[in-house]
Amino acid sequence: MKQQYKVDFLTVVQDGGVKSDCGDITFINYGISVVTINATVNLLQNQSITFSANENEIDKTIYYVKFSGIFNKLAVLRKIYT
Repeated sequence: MKQQYKVDFLTVVQDGGVKSDCGDITFINYGISVVTINATVNLLQNQSITFSANENEIDKTIYYVKFSGIFNKLAVLRKIYT
């Protein structure tokens, strides 16, 4: 039987945490500000990064995002199993 899932879409515009609780998570920076994820990964405008889980795995990470300026727009897509 195939596992069912939904894709959850979030927009983040201020510093804070994003709870994953999903199989895959993608961050896309649509703003002008640089976005730093977990004090390590920097995304420039229109850059993205995806973290993918293996079969039967769920990512429980809380990803902390910090913006460098005032024109902030981070899209977050999460693949959540139902």
